[in-house]
Amino acid sequence: MDDFKEHIPNGCQIVFIEQSSGSRNMKDFAHPESAVYVLGAEDYGVPEEMMKGYQKIHIDTPMCLNVAVAGSITMFDRQNKS
Repeated sequence: MDDFKEHIPNGCQIVFIEQSSGSRNMKDFAHPESAVYVLGAEDYGVPEEMMKGYQKIHIDTPMCLNVAVAGSITMFDRQNKS
């Protein structure tokens, strides 16, 4: 994660797409102008300690989504709110 953070473009915010404690509903989220979205593995997600101090949003759905679908929904939401 440290190497990842050192190599993102200046001014980009890291946003985790994860159903976890403290995550906000994507419907109510204003996407940053410049962001890097991080999606977790389908079977175990992103460890809580890795997300500490960063924005976390979730897709309000009664079922689990695979990573490709979650990423597609995120980009669609971002595009339609800008």
